[in-house]
Amino acid sequence: MAAPVAQQKVASEDEASPAQSGSADAKVVGDEEFLPADEANIEPTIADLPVPSRSKGSPTPNSPPPSQKRWGVAPIRWGGIVSVGVRRNNSDTTSGSTSQVYEGRLRANSYVWRPYIALVSGDFALTSIRSQESGDVSSSNLIGTSVTGSGTLQLFPQSRFPFSASLTLSDSRSEGSFSDSNIKQQRLSLRQDYRPQTGRWTTAAGYDRSELTGDFGSDVVDRVFGNFSNSVDRHSVNLTGDFSRTLADEQSGKSYFFGANHGFAYSDELSLSTNASLTGQQFDLDTDSATTQSLQVFSYGNWSPAESKWRGSANLRYFQTSNTVGGENFTNRTIGGAASLNYQASRNLSFFGTAGLSADTDNNLTSNQSLGASYSGEPLRFGNYDYTWFTSASLSNATSGEGDSFRSVNGAVGHSLMRTWQTSAQTTLSGSLNQSVSSSRSTGIGSSSATTLSHGASLGMQANAGETLTGYLSASASDSRTTGDTTSSFQMLNVQLTGNWRINQNSELDSNLTWQWSRQESDNDQPVVLVDELGRPLFREDTSRSGNTSLGGGLGYSHRRLFGLRGLRYRLDFRANTNRDDSRRFGNPNAQRQQDRATLDLDQRLFYRIGRLDTELQYRIAEIEGRRNQLIFFRVSREFGSF
Repeated sequence: MAAPVAQQKVASEDEASPAQSGSADAKVVGDEEFLPADEANIEPTIADLPVPSRSKGSPTPNSPPPSQKRWGVAPIRWGGIVSVGVRRNNSDTTSGSTSQVYEGRLRANSYVWRPYIALVSGDFALTSIRSQESGDVSSSNLIGTSVTGSGTLQLFPQSRFPFSASLTLSDSRSEGSFSDSNIKQQRLSLRQDYRPQTGRWTTAAGYDRSELTGDFGSDVVDRVFGNFSNSVDRHSVNLTGDFSRTLADEQSGKSYFFGANHGFAYSDELSLSTNASLTGQQFDLDTDSATTQSLQVFSYGNWSPAESKWRGSANLRYFQTSNTVGGENFTNRTIGGAASLNYQASRNLSFFGTAGLSADTDNNLTSNQSLGASYSGEPLRFGNYDYTWFTSASLSNATSGEGDSFRSVNGAVGHSLMRTWQTSAQTTLSGSLNQSVSSSRSTGIGSSSATTLSHGASLGMQANAGETLTGYLSASASDSRTTGDTTSSFQMLNVQLTGNWRINQNSELDSNLTWQWSRQESDNDQPVVLVDELGRPLFREDTSRSGNTSLGGGLGYSHRRLFGLRGLRYRLDFRANTNRDDSRRFGNPNAQRQQDRATLDLDQRLFYRIGRLDTELQYRIAEIEGRRNQLIFFRVSREFGSF
């Protein structure tokens, strides 16, 4: 890397010193410290711009002496780490293994020409792993060596057309994570942005490639994406495109998405928007393939006059799906539209009406209409309690192309009671109780009658003590029971803890945790007829019950000076997730092929640093796919250089 370096003439003893003349010593490029490419935030200043002279050939007053430029090597900030570690991994289904991890890492960054022209950084590591299975002496000589690291280039990062490129290599065996197989990942990312000097449009395009290799073979995801946005007067346009391809040993696939959005603000009272999207997936298995494609166009208009009691909206939609499985194609198209009109008669009373029309591939025409009203009572105050109530009623009608009709009458009434307690200057406690009853009666196809009684309660605490404490703790419970032609019940309990608590200057607690329990039961009044082994009929009521308990989010605690010892740090992370991320086979290069998939995960780490010597002890326990896994990882590292 080369950079121009300025040379300045050395002042003689006769000349005034810088302190006397007011001039500053010239700075040689490279003396100042600069940040890595991913941390730089450089803005050009007036001092970077040339100052024109008053007349041609005559120097500016107090101008510095003429300088000469020469080419030199830009400063390089470098450093590295040498580490050795031992990890022990146990599982309910395996005998466990012990690994020795040796790693040497070198990091460096610099710039080309000027820091705001191009920034470069690199991270190179050589990792060697010796593994031994428990009870298997013959496996003690298994040695795996891999090259890991990353490289980043940012070209014109502060310009209108920045370009970035990065390459990352990683090995799961050198990390404190659970993995069913030794996974190596290669990730290449390219991105180019552009915005004009004049105008309000921007565009960007990029390419991602993620390649995973392990005991499962290889798994490669290639993704190309781009977007364009512009706004002119009252129009706004946004275009996006995304194409990805997945290649794995057991299957391959392609996914694409194209979207367009146009918005038009005719006035402050009337706005129009249109969205169109085209999505598709193709999966190729060993013996068969399947493709699916969907096209959707949705236009929406909203009318909200400021000085009127009327409000209105309308929409048009077109939806098409096409699926091919085993050589057979299934296509369905639907086109329709709907409109709604609202009238706010008073602050409490409002009326509404809706109408819709749609047709499908078989030219089946369906329509629906509804009329309704709602009323909210004035809030009442009883001591420290606030009481509100509401009621609503509606009529609806639906018809099909075959002449069938469906009519229904719906009504609801409910009320709620709320109170707020100011427990301290920084803490507020609020609670509420609500109850509602709704009833519906329908005639025609599928006629039925049902009445639903619902109860709910919630309690929440909001804390805000500046930078020391910001958090929210809430608990809510609900119960809903339906009687009539069908009988059902539903109960749910939800507890959420979110916030950050700085306990003291060394310890801190942060959370974003949600626990939820739900239960559902439904009965059908029509009995189910079964036949026993002798052919005799058996009558049994059809009853279904289901329940679910989920825990999601995380809880973390950190201490920067454990037991009062300087340099001794502790970190605890608890994570819970019952969801499964399967987005990699749909073309997401950021998703892992085989993640930790831990429903419950407790990770504890203890760090101790003396000068440039750092030690780390990790103990992690997790439940993965119903199995309990434990990991102990001890590492000692030594830093060198100035990075």
